[in-house]
Amino acid sequence: MAKNFSCSSKEGGSVLKDVGKSPKLPEPVLTHLKFYWHESFVGSDASAIIVAGPNSTNSAPREFGTTYVYSNPLTIEPIVPTTTTEVVGNAQGYYIIYPGDGEVTIGMIMNLVLKEEIFEDSILTFEGRILSGTNIVREVPVIGGTGVFRYATGYYQSQMISVDPKTGQNFVMFDIYVNMYSKSLTQSICNV
Repeated sequence: MAKNFSCSSKEGGSVLKDVGKSPKLPEPVLTHLKFYWHESFVGSDASAIIVAGPNSTNSAPREFGTTYVYSNPLTIEPIVPTTTTEVVGNAQGYYIIYPGDGEVTIGMIMNLVLKEEIFEDSILTFEGRILSGTNIVREVPVIGGTGVFRYATGYYQSQMISVDPKTGQNFVMFDIYVNMYSKSLTQSICNV
C-alpha cells in the first residue's frame, strides 16, 4: 500500500511535494456530444486565420507549415449562426498543415468550450493527426480536460458536411464520445 510522504532536498527544497495513491474516481459514464462547427476564412467575421507559414502570412492555404488559429462557433444544427443564442460554444485551437501520403495532413489541437451551465469553467482538449478531405471520417483522441472533464478519456469523429470555396465557409459535424468521471455532472444529466 502506497503511503503519502513529503520530499525536500537539503539545498533549498524540491518541486516534488507529495507522492500517493490516485484519487478514487466514480464509475465512468460514456457521454455523447454532437454539434456542428462553422468555420469561416473570409470577412470581418472570419473564425480561422493563417498566422504563420513558410512565406510568413502570405502562405498558400495548403502549403507545408501553414498554421491556422481558430475560434469556431458551434451550433446544434448545420447553420450559419445569426444570433448568440444559436451558438452553444466554441472550438478553439490551432492546426498545422504538413505532408501526408499524397494527402494534405493536419496536426490539430482543439479545446472545446461549451456555454451550457453544467459545463461552466470546463474545457475538453483533443490532439491528433487528421487527413484533409470531404468524404473522410476523422478521429482524434481526447487528451484531457478541466472542470467536469477532469480525467476525461475518449475521442471525436468528425466529417465535413459542406465546403464553399467561394465564401471560404465550412460546416463540420462532430460526434464526441467521452468517458466522464464527474459525479456531479453525471448525476445532473442522468438523475442518478
